[in-house]
Amino acid sequence: MTTFAYVGCRTSTWRGARGKGIEVFRITDSGVWHHLQRIESVQENPSWLTLDSERKRLYALHGDGDRVAIYDRDENTGLLTLISDQTTGPRHPNPALDPKRRNNPVGSALTPDNTVLLIANHEGGNIAALTIDPNGLDAPSHLAYVEGRPQDDAPSLSRPHEIVFAPSSAYFAVPMQGRPAGNGIDMVCLYHWNGIQSELSDEVQLAEGSWPRHVDFHPSGQWLYGVSELSSTVSVFAVDLTQGKLTLIQSLSALPEGYTMRSDASEIEVHPSGRFLYAANRGHDSIAVFAIDAQNGALEPIGWVPCGGKTPRFTTLSPDGTQFYSANEDSDTIQVFNVDLSSGMLMKTDIVIEAASPTCICFA
Repeated sequence: MTTFAYVGCRTSTWRGARGKGIEVFRITDSGVWHHLQRIESVQENPSWLTLDSERKRLYALHGDGDRVAIYDRDENTGLLTLISDQTTGPRHPNPALDPKRRNNPVGSALTPDNTVLLIANHEGGNIAALTIDPNGLDAPSHLAYVEGRPQDDAPSLSRPHEIVFAPSSAYFAVPMQGRPAGNGIDMVCLYHWNGIQSELSDEVQLAEGSWPRHVDFHPSGQWLYGVSELSSTVSVFAVDLTQGKLTLIQSLSALPEGYTMRSDASEIEVHPSGRFLYAANRGHDSIAVFAIDAQNGALEPIGWVPCGGKTPRFTTLSPDGTQFYSANEDSDTIQVFNVDLSSGMLMKTDIVIEAASPTCICFA
């Protein structure tokens, strides 16, 4: 079976990007990536990509923009064809927001029945629900706004940064950043999708200024793992999907002891086996590897592996967990690692893919 890879890249001069759009690759059985297509996006920075469960459609969010593009995917060739594009919603009215960022949609996920695309509008301060139709997507039917601390002069907002559904569940987790503009709150929230809109179920506030960024569920659904950008911390939450509750049970550094230079954490993944966890560090330019306790979900550091480039903005695992990919934004490369399935450690391979300013990878 042929595997295709889709790489979203930043393109804007304002971000200092060098990318040209969405890059499409075919991956051979020996692991070599062959470039097939480049899609110049409908707006700058097609920086987050989501494939539907049947791998027939690809949805591209435009960071610092306000559009989502919908592409048809040819199952045989892997090539993409633009169907349409749609707004991700209105601007937030807070006057302190940077106009260059517009809505800044940064994460999306399909609802369990694959009928609605949920979008985290970072600068919009909301989770937008867009119904899927044959021509693409309808305009947002519901916006779940995320408030910050009260302000006298303007509506406040906290900034959602990702949407991740729990396994086989209508509950999803969203890390929220409490940036100063908008007087936001740093927290991780648990929502329930009721078929029409997103309902807040629980929230856990984290240290002010930590900026929770990404999350991932354990395959069992018992635990949620989050990484905070500015504090470079990994948080472990116990999850009760019967009651829709989160409980913080552990917090530890994503960086090795004694490291004092600037570093911003970016990404986090749980291995499909549920035995290991990976967190990426931009600055230290490493992947932190942790062992997961099978009894209580707690983490124990195993080691740190150089990411093979500069600024690992996005990382992901192959579905079978045998390979790990680091999209190194500032070295314009994707480094491929083999995963030692007994220890969880990453072993650098000779496979390095050239992709300018890569920020997201998905496979079909």
